[in-house]
Amino acid sequence: MSKQVNEELLREIDQLELGDRILAFQKAVSEASNKIHVDRQRLALESWKATEGEDIEIRRAKLFKNIVENVPIRILDFDGIAGRLTTTVIGASTAIDACGDYIAGLWEDSDDLNISVTKDSMITPEEKNTLRESAAYFRGKSAPDKAYETLRNVVGTWAEDYEAAKGKDPQLYSGFFPGVTSTVMFDKILKNGLNGIIEEAQANIDAFIESQDTDVEKLYFWKSSIMVLEAAINHANRYADLAEEMAASEQNPERAAELLEMARICRKVPAEPAESFREAVQSVAIVGVCKNLEHPIAFYPQLARADQYLYPYFKKDIEEGNITIAQAAELLEELIGRWGTQIFVSSSSMKQTHQINFGINNMMIGGVDVNGEDAGNELSYLLLHIIGLLKQSSPTVGFRWNPNAPRWLLEKAVETNFKTKGGIPLFENDDHVIKNFCTAGIPIEQAREWYGLGCVNPALPAKVKHSGVEGAGAMSVALVFDIMMHNGVAPVAGKKLGIETGDPRDFETFEELYDAFKRQFEYISHKILYCATIVRSVNERFFRLPFLSSIITQGCMDAGKDTMRPDPDYHIFVLHDRAIVDTADSLTAVKHLVYDEKKLTMDELLEALDSNFEGERGEEIRQMCLKAPKFGNDIDEADEMVKDLGIFTAHTIYSFDNGIFPHYEVVREGLSWHYFGGLGVGALPDGRKAKEPLNDGSLSPMRGADVNGPTAVLRSCLKVEFKESQATVLNQKFSSSILESPDSRGKLADYTDTFLRCGGQHIQYNIMDAAELHDAQVHPEDHKDLVVRVGGFSAFFVQLSPEMQNDIVSRTEFSM
Repeated sequence: MSKQVNEELLREIDQLELGDRILAFQKAVSEASNKIHVDRQRLALESWKATEGEDIEIRRAKLFKNIVENVPIRILDFDGIAGRLTTTVIGASTAIDACGDYIAGLWEDSDDLNISVTKDSMITPEEKNTLRESAAYFRGKSAPDKAYETLRNVVGTWAEDYEAAKGKDPQLYSGFFPGVTSTVMFDKILKNGLNGIIEEAQANIDAFIESQDTDVEKLYFWKSSIMVLEAAINHANRYADLAEEMAASEQNPERAAELLEMARICRKVPAEPAESFREAVQSVAIVGVCKNLEHPIAFYPQLARADQYLYPYFKKDIEEGNITIAQAAELLEELIGRWGTQIFVSSSSMKQTHQINFGINNMMIGGVDVNGEDAGNELSYLLLHIIGLLKQSSPTVGFRWNPNAPRWLLEKAVETNFKTKGGIPLFENDDHVIKNFCTAGIPIEQAREWYGLGCVNPALPAKVKHSGVEGAGAMSVALVFDIMMHNGVAPVAGKKLGIETGDPRDFETFEELYDAFKRQFEYISHKILYCATIVRSVNERFFRLPFLSSIITQGCMDAGKDTMRPDPDYHIFVLHDRAIVDTADSLTAVKHLVYDEKKLTMDELLEALDSNFEGERGEEIRQMCLKAPKFGNDIDEADEMVKDLGIFTAHTIYSFDNGIFPHYEVVREGLSWHYFGGLGVGALPDGRKAKEPLNDGSLSPMRGADVNGPTAVLRSCLKVEFKESQATVLNQKFSSSILESPDSRGKLADYTDTFLRCGGQHIQYNIMDAAELHDAQVHPEDHKDLVVRVGGFSAFFVQLSPEMQNDIVSRTEFSM
């Protein structure tokens, strides 16, 4: 092996199976129904009413304190660590105080609420009334309400109309604020404890007073920081009290001793530094729960580089015999299993962009350390093994490939993918991400610490990332094309949302048409970002996140600024320009059919598009469109169009004037955005019909269009490069029957390594047979555990909408 590693430990890991405790947990999950909990919302409303007139930072700190010190807590019989997001196995709190009246169906007279595209949650009339009271109180007062009100005064209803047209997402009511989907400084917390951060905040207060500083916003922040960190410690002590109470009445001596040890640890962490692996995992669990309780939407705790910050504790305890590998695995299985099965109550638009409502936790494996050396270790291997045993749809696991990644870890990752089937883990090129950050001015030592946020979105521990924030998450390049083809009107929405760039029938050359598209894209993209700057200025006046801000990055603590108050020194911004492949294929088809070969007039093409290819002539034209050169087949003409378009859209986004802040960077990730975005786009010249999903991922060929084999797809991707994007998503599907043997999986490891070594950014695999997918559509009860890769995340196939299921089924299935 190329790296010094405990080979005997790896062999021991390979023999591990799930124990009785985790099997009991999995049984409970399979039998549990979704549950909406209202206690957090009741306590939030109670606090907010009691603090009217006080400073916004102090009010949010008191709100957090009231929640974590009073929300019901529970330790279940199979729990070995304390800290649950809710008292039920699968449950969600609401975030009305942050998002306003965002819950669809809340005011309808029914006994449930729809919380994803296919899932309902039972709720009693009393519980619904609790949520309604909060929604009524916060309506018009929440940050999203205030932002929309301001936008209407500036751009009229354009921002809301463009959202309704599926041209951009998320809605402000979705609850995305700066840093909410990020990880926290677990390494700092494990080394210093929350008391260490409290001492830091107090030292800043003392220096503030001594220097006679007059910026009271900083003073309020540090005071709030102390309040919320002490409250989080109190939350851990509540679990200690509960564990001791349970131990006193426990008849099983082993369980009683376990509960007492749990109590001891909760009295210690996260207040103080962790000294053992068990203490480290417990500290992470409690901090993650408190992060969620501050704002439960999209606030799933990201495990990030767990194989790095937990490794010193793991290595020490294993080597000293303080813990067995089976015991360490069980702790991780519990934490990962618990966080991977937690849900949230999603807004209307998130139901379409995410499909499922399991939090998209992200855990990175391997990569390089701050010195550029490969960082894969035995804990990386163990985490992959655990993921393969649990077979959950979450967390998203990212394998940070680098040229020196050890073969034993790469092969374990491919084996894990074979076991999980649905794109877990994904494979992301370390070199590309690091170089992209460095090009944007990030020091290389910081860039090497990157981790995945949600799907594949690279984030940095030293920075607060604005991703999906202020309503500027993803924008639909395909809708811009559709608007250009209709001279400023979005045909599906039936509204004029762009500028008049001319009737395409009057364009004499392809260059004129492409120029019209470019002018349309610049207008719309810059208007989206302009609206985002307005929302940014409004948000900080009406919402704060003192607990997150105390633990997310050192910049907030040093500057005395909540994460809601952006600072150019440690805040970074991105926008996702999606559906580039659909648009490029459409441009290629128009160039090919109308201008080069003159097989169609523009009038004939537009008539076919506007009729959704109806009638005999419409279908004839559609077949011509489908046969036009397509990206993903190693055809230079099609591939060059994707490359050129990607460079243009990125540089247009870069060119937006973001004031004192860094310019917007570009990320091209996954989600199930292609389903959401497709709903707003009419028929396209690539042959896609109106409202159908767009291309999955961001560098995946259109489903069924990649007809020249898997390596042709890779060659197309390598030509396109997409160097301008921090991340890109490529999905491929392989038959599981051809990957049964270790040798065949070794070939897939070679395939992956070669692609990334040649400059590929990212690749992920659905490993399953078409027959299995078809049967799951007919007999979903027999395939409840079938995990598939959707876009940038994985989901249980039977929980997806029929349209998304069909999208996955119709993707090209390759063989090696």
